[in-house]
Amino acid sequence: MRQLLKIGFAVTLIFILDSFLVINKGTLKIAQGIGAPDNKMIQEPTVTIEESTVSKMIVVYVTDSAASSAAITQKFMKILPVELGGFLKKNNLQMAGPPCGWYYSNHFPMTFDIGAPVNQLPVTTEGRIKVREVPGGKAVIAHYYGPYDQIGKGYNAASAWIKGHNKTTIAPPYEVYVGDPGIEKDPYKVLTNIIFPIN
Repeated sequence: MRQLLKIGFAVTLIFILDSFLVINKGTLKIAQGIGAPDNKMIQEPTVTIEESTVSKMIVVYVTDSAASSAAITQKFMKILPVELGGFLKKNNLQMAGPPCGWYYSNHFPMTFDIGAPVNQLPVTTEGRIKVREVPGGKAVIAHYYGPYDQIGKGYNAASAWIKGHNKTTIAPPYEVYVGDPGIEKDPYKVLTNIIFPIN
């Protein structure tokens, strides 16, 4: 197995077992492949880490749970266009960014929030819909390209970067769904940003 990681400040090669790290200028990049018996490479997700700032958001969201990754996808396909989309239309709200999600476990069954950033605070909510204000500020962002069922690799890469750079998180991480798997059929080209707010 080969693993390439790009992390910050000086260029260094470190061989760990059969993996290596390349440390370079402010980003952590994973581009790894696993050698199959026929010498073909099995594609792995790509993760690039950066420290940046994020803007504050007003998010309308729904809390739900699911027993599998496939079930989460099915619920997203109903919650986003039907519940949240209907609420936005009824209240003359506009989306102010890509959908986002918070997860409260790393195993199934999993409780999660799926939300849509909006242009203004709604006057009222209804049914399962709630509102949260997400502060802006400094963050470590994992730019993850790959299947959703492997997104834990993005969280692990960001956590390692945060620990290695002595950063402290100040709020739970959340995901921003920049890429649309309904349009881009290759999951390795679909971008999900994993945001870790830091102080």
